[in-house]
Amino acid sequence: FLTDGASPAVQMLLRALLRNEQDGIMVPIPQYPLYSGGIQMLGGSMVNYYLDEEAGWASRVENLEASLQEARDRGINVRALVVINPGNPTGQCL
Repeated sequence: FLTDGASPAVQMLLRALLRNEQDGIMVPIPQYPLYSGGIQMLGGSMVNYYLDEEAGWASRVENLEASLQEARDRGINVRALVVINPGNPTGQCL
């Protein structure tokens, strides 16, 4: 489907995915505030996963797995993983 920009598309998807505070979205850190603000506004939980600055802001499987397990331990049901390519604000590409 088409939207009038990235922000409305992100908001639409977050509304479809988040039902309550037990629903989480995995978001790369550093991140664009659209995600943290939208998740908070809709009552969900943001699950941070950290990018490796020394490796050109790459994501590491170990970081993803650790963040997912930490969220599960807190009773969070992770419903989506945000992948930004190229990364904003880092400019990193997959």
